[in-house]
Amino acid sequence: MAVCTFDQLLYTLRVSVEAANEALRRRRAALVDAGDTDAQALHVEIPRDAGPDAPLEPVVIPLRAFRDPRVPQVTELSVAFDCRLRYERGPLGVDELVIDMRPARRVWFRRARVHHMSISFLARDAWQPRIVLDDRLVSGPVVAGTG
Repeated sequence: MAVCTFDQLLYTLRVSVEAANEALRRRRAALVDAGDTDAQALHVEIPRDAGPDAPLEPVVIPLRAFRDPRVPQVTELSVAFDCRLRYERGPLGVDELVIDMRPARRVWFRRARVHHMSISFLARDAWQPRIVLDDRLVSGPVVAGTG
């Protein structure tokens, strides 16, 4: 587990999902560039009619006929975790929200307040984060695209 600023976490998650989409596109392009050959085929024998003793006719179906022509995409990235929140003075003298995801130390006379945070990125929302803290929707910053 780690300690990081809230902005760093949002940026890292968004870059991760966009990199996953790009990796899927590159893999799909590599498969298409490699081409399909008729050597990769499904060989079956189908009866010529409905009779029980009907002769079988061999049929060859290229495996490329089963390949989906659409490019796969990541449509959602969602993470949920327990954390502690605090503000710390940043390097430029500005207070930053810090998320501490380390396990809480057990002290018998006090217990640190642990929050449950859920962050979701959806492709249909242009990868803008949806942040839920303790079952309440939090309005977050609009994040500019990275690529």
